[in-house]
Amino acid sequence: METNKPTSLSRRSAIGGMGAAMALPLVGPTISPTAKPVEGKVALVTGSGRNLGRAAVLELARRGADVVVNARSNREEAEAVAGEAEALGVRAIALLADVGNEQQVNQMVAEALGTFGRIDILINNAGFRGSSSIAEMSTDEWRAAAAVNYDGPFFCTRAVVPTMISNGYGRIITVSGLNSFHGRPNWSHVCGSKMGAMGMTKALAVELARYNILVNHVVPGAYVAHPDLNRIPVGRIGLAQELANTYAFLASEDASYITGQTFHVNGGEIRY
Repeated sequence: METNKPTSLSRRSAIGGMGAAMALPLVGPTISPTAKPVEGKVALVTGSGRNLGRAAVLELARRGADVVVNARSNREEAEAVAGEAEALGVRAIALLADVGNEQQVNQMVAEALGTFGRIDILINNAGFRGSSSIAEMSTDEWRAAAAVNYDGPFFCTRAVVPTMISNGYGRIITVSGLNSFHGRPNWSHVCGSKMGAMGMTKALAVELARYNILVNHVVPGAYVAHPDLNRIPVGRIGLAQELANTYAFLASEDASYITGQTFHVNGGEIRY
């Protein structure tokens, strides 16, 4: 009569939990701790003449990317940020374009490609804010929000995807806002258009992954002021650098297995 003898699990079957033959693939991108993780890449950041967009441009430049600074109309601001980026040792240009205007976006991307020959990273950061009750909101107000917050990411993404496909690399990050998730009175046009862009992000993540183009969505919290810091578990507003670090991570090979996701960078104000 046979007796049952205790058997020892191999390390890989214990890890996998689905049979002794399963082994975890461990080979992936190796990043040197001293390397600049986006060196040799070109990044276009919309709405980057000031504030959070400026912080994103400068962090990408610190990490080695050449940058395209975009503003709607303030050339002086955009050129100042481009100058700051150049001082970090990268190439930079400032281009004016209203992201809600299809022709202006196409011209901006054409000029960027003419200068750098490629665009690897797109951060759809430009945003429209405004306040109007739904009963009093004009069609023009509704469409103004949609033009920047929804059409803008569409126009910019459509314009840069062909070069990303050709190069076999792309990182697209679309930025929305916390109000779109918990709602805000008199902001239906803003919240609605930003949530539409989030839906586009998820669809594009599935569509473009086979080309090594990864598409994600970032939701900033409070970075300027907040009426009640008690609602934020960390007890303070955010720093522009903290948000820029998130963008830079998602733009790099460190995030090579992340796509179609929504990242809340809000100190815990909304938790999913």
